[in-house]
Amino acid sequence: MIPTRLMATGAVVLTDDLKAFIEEKVEKLEKVLDPNDTSVKADIEVGTTGGARTGEQFRAEINLSFAGGFVRAEATTDSLRSSIDEAIDEARRELKTARTKKRGLLRRSAARMKNFLRFWSGGK
Repeated sequence: MIPTRLMATGAVVLTDDLKAFIEEKVEKLEKVLDPNDTSVKADIEVGTTGGARTGEQFRAEINLSFAGGFVRAEATTDSLRSSIDEAIDEARRELKTARTKKRGLLRRSAARMKNFLRFWSGGK
């Protein structure tokens, strides 16, 4: 379970139902993260934006820190739950991208090391 800090701004009230919904959605992120990483923390802020001209819109913001990185996702829509869904999906995409970049860097480094060792060992 990812340690999560929830905050509400504007006209949003954190009810037990809303907290349960957010926790359920945060579980999607656990599938993408390393299960052995104990440094994972999630700060989630939900609230309202807009004024008299634009009307009420709901905003969800996720700041996720983990070993070797930081991901920030934000979404603004007409519904609070859809804002949370979009922010979670965006954070998930960014986590997958970060993981792919890291894996690519490791593989490139390993290939360079292999070529270096081939040169010194006299292999072909």
